[in-house]
Amino acid sequence: MENRAEGEPEPPRPVPPDIRPWPGDPIWCLKCSGTLGTQLAELDDLAALIAATPPLAKPPDDGAGRVAGTRDAKSPSARMDELEELGEWLRSWEAAAREADDPRPRRGYLATESTTVTAWLYHHFPALIMNPDCALDFGEEIRRWHRELSRLASAGRMNRHQKRPCPRCKLYTLWLTVGDNYIRCINEDCNRLLSREEYDALADVA
Repeated sequence: MENRAEGEPEPPRPVPPDIRPWPGDPIWCLKCSGTLGTQLAELDDLAALIAATPPLAKPPDDGAGRVAGTRDAKSPSARMDELEELGEWLRSWEAAAREADDPRPRRGYLATESTTVTAWLYHHFPALIMNPDCALDFGEEIRRWHRELSRLASAGRMNRHQKRPCPRCKLYTLWLTVGDNYIRCINEDCNRLLSREEYDALADVA
C-alpha cells in the first residue's frame, strides 16, 4: 500500500534493472559455449604436460587372475592410464559427430592421436554443442576432463626436478613446485615429503 500525503506528487518509478537472460542455444549460452570450446582445445596441451612428467609411478602387480588387454590391466603409470582413457573419450565423441555406430580404433601414437582428434572435435564443435540430444553431456564431460587434467598437470605451476635421490625409495623422483615449502617424491609407492632443510641435509651428507 502506498503511504503518500494528500497532494504529494507521485514519486518517479524505479528504473528497471539492466539485466537480460542469456538463452541457451539450445543448452549452453554463447559465453559458456565459448568457454567449453577453449577448454576442449586445451585438453591436448594438458595431456602433453602430463605425458612430460617422468613416468616413475606405481609398478604393475603380478596380474594374477587378469586377462591381458582387459580394462582392469593397468599400465605402470596412472598418468598414462588417464591419457589412454582420454583417447577413448575423444574417439567416442568423434564417432558421435560422424554419426558412426562405433568409435574408430586407436590410430598412431597416443600423442599424435590426442592432438589430431582434439583438433578435429574443435573444428566440428558446433555440431555437438548445438545438438540438443548430446550438448549437455558433451559440455559437462569437457569440463570434467579439463578439471581432472589440470589437476594432474598442476597447470599454471612451475615444477623443478631435484638432482638428489629420494632418501626412502632411492629413486630420482624428487620434485619441487615453486612456491611450496616442501619437496615431494612422485613415486606413487613412496610419496615422501621433505622440507627444504631435510633436502639440504641430504646435499650436505653427499
